[in-house]
Amino acid sequence: MTPNIKKLNRFTTLPFVIDMLRREKLTLLNPMSWEDYNDRKTLEVYKSKSGFESVYVLCLTHENETIHHWNSYASGTAGCCIEFSPAKLFASIQKHENIMHGRMEYISVRNLGEYPTEKIPFLKRLPYRPEREYRIIASGNNPQMASFDVEIDLACIRRITLSGKLPNTTFNSIKNMLSGINPDFKGKISHSTLYNNPQWINHFE
Repeated sequence: MTPNIKKLNRFTTLPFVIDMLRREKLTLLNPMSWEDYNDRKTLEVYKSKSGFESVYVLCLTHENETIHHWNSYASGTAGCCIEFSPAKLFASIQKHENIMHGRMEYISVRNLGEYPTEKIPFLKRLPYRPEREYRIIASGNNPQMASFDVEIDLACIRRITLSGKLPNTTFNSIKNMLSGINPDFKGKISHSTLYNNPQWINHFE
C-alpha cells in the first residue's frame, strides 16, 4: 500500500541530477561508506540475516526543505533538491525485484527491543528524527558494488531546486542546460530562496 506522503525530497549534488536525467535511473549507494557507524552496522546485520550479498540505499525525506538538509547533503553551489511525486516514484520502482521502501522509525537506545529482520533497515537513533527520512532499499545476491541503478520514469520528478548560493546568471545557465538533457523531463527547475526570500525581506521594509 502506498504510504500517505505528499512529497519526497532527495538532497544531492548536480552531477547526480545530470546523470539521473541522462540515464533515467536512480543511483542507490553502498551504505558501508556512510559516516554513521550505527546506521552502517544495522544495514550490515540486515544483509547478513537476510542472506543477501549486497545492499544499496537511497535516502530521501518527506519533510519540506530545512537548512539542515541543505548543509548536510547539498552544501555549496552544486547542491540540489529533487522533489518526487511519491505515488509515481513508487509505481516506477515496484517492477524491480528485491526493492522495498518505507519511513524511518526513530528510537532511543533505552527503548530498543526485538524487531523482525525486514524492519531493521528502517530503524535509526532518536537524534536523527528531524530528518524525517524515507528509504528505498535494494538487495541482491550479486557481489557488493559501490552503487546500484534503478530505472525510473522521469514523470515522477516534480521539481529540481538548485542551490540558493548560485548567482542568478549561473542559475539560468544551469537551468537551460538541465532542461535540454532529456525531453521526457517535464518538471520545474527553480532557484532556492532559503538564503534570499523576497517575501520575507519585503515584509520588513
